Amino acid sequence: MKRSDYLSPVDMKNQCMSAAKRMAEDNKTLMIISKSIDGFAGNPEIESVSFEALKRQLEDYNIVIEAMRAANIADTADFKSLGSLVENEVLDGEIIFSQMENALEMKERYQSNEDLYRNKMKMAEDPFFYTYYQWKAVQYSYLAENSQKLYEKWQEKSEKFDEIAASTNHLFVDSEGIGMLIQKGMSVIVGAFQNGAYTSDYDSEWRRQIINAGVHLTMCYGDKGGDQNGPYTLWERGADADREYIRDLIHSYEEYAEYSDEEITQLLMKLNSEGCGYVAFANIIVDEYRRKDEEFEKVFGFPLFRQNENGNVYADYDRLVLDLYCASDNHNESGNIWGKYDIYDADEDISVTSGRGTSQDDRIYRFERYMREHGEGLEIENIVCSPDEVWQKCKEETGKGNRIIISTCPVRLEDTGGEPVQMDGGHAMTVTGLTEEGRIEVSSWGEKYFITPEDSDYAAPEKNRTGDAYIKIQSVRFL
Repeated sequence: MKRSDYLSPVDMKNQCMSAAKRMAEDNKTLMIISKSIDGFAGNPEIESVSFEALKRQLEDYNIVIEAMRAANIADTADFKSLGSLVENEVLDGEIIFSQMENALEMKERYQSNEDLYRNKMKMAEDPFFYTYYQWKAVQYSYLAENSQKLYEKWQEKSEKFDEIAASTNHLFVDSEGIGMLIQKGMSVIVGAFQNGAYTSDYDSEWRRQIINAGVHLTMCYGDKGGDQNGPYTLWERGADADREYIRDLIHSYEEYAEYSDEEITQLLMKLNSEGCGYVAFANIIVDEYRRKDEEFEKVFGFPLFRQNENGNVYADYDRLVLDLYCASDNHNESGNIWGKYDIYDADEDISVTSGRGTSQDDRIYRFERYMREHGEGLEIENIVCSPDEVWQKCKEETGKGNRIIISTCPVRLEDTGGEPVQMDGGHAMTVTGLTEEGRIEVSSWGEKYFITPEDSDYAAPEKNRTGDAYIKIQSVRFL
């Protein structure tokens, strides 16, 4: 810390909140621009060779726009981190250094007086004066010790400032890196349109670098979350190496250690039938660790990201979903007078290929247990609210930095094109965004959908033909 340094937590937190709000507004604007570009490029009434070239250029501009959004999301997270790191104490370098200097000055003065009275003790012949000088020397010794403690107290404030500064060194690095790639991409885009033709190479490195960097930062460039059918599809259609790692992973758990390939197939089919809750939580884990992939590998034992043969990076949802499922499915909490313990209920499911899914209480126990066994803290809370309160509660919880699992029965979704997706039964999903129109953006089956909480099926469940309609949310907080 320097004498000129000053930290006001209130001001810093307000500035961070304001900056995060501006980032959110910027991203809304970027979304509008992107949709406008798509609308213009998709105009069927315009046909020409030059327009086809322009559309290819606009596609590249959309890649850059997506990168800007990813960088803004990274910056928003960093502003929120900065706001939480400054804590609540004002750290004024001028005051701190003045107090430290004053404490040292007082200490030296008290030590000097202590030395004075100890010298008088040596020369004192009268016992009364000897005792008096001794008492004075001890008092000044105590005062010197208190001054040293006071100095150390103010020094701790100085060190605290340095700790805060050191803990923020990693912030805003990711957005800076992708910003450099954006500039590189823009220079290529502008220079590639010549004489009515767009000559940019679709396999150019700048595109891959921007997309891969963006995927590390946020859910973008086609990353729409995990799919409960993903592990089964990979088992059936993947390479031999994929089947081998799936087999090894499943065999690593005691309950499935002796499973044959046929039994593995059945298990993966069962995951597909009931795995929505596990996918919802896997999406949240990826979101939490996306910018901490080295830490992810240390905690979970495998890389968060994989790279395909074309050099494109993607989050390995399939492996995480499968690991979470094998570690948690059919596990329940039991207990007796000596305490609580975990049990595995082999008869929980409907059949070997069809499961019963997860309830809110299942998810609390199983997911907190999963993270605890990996040495990480997690807290999941059921948020009780009516359908007309769901959107606001989601906003409040995400504003705290928490993630949301939303579950509905029946399923009433709309895709990005406004087409309805409907089915009976319960379904759990990850909340990925909120719209100004009161809809909730979710990730489900590896796609983006929207929920309207005030849909009549949820607002008036007694009128639903199934008789058990609901919309519920859970808040997920990493400790």
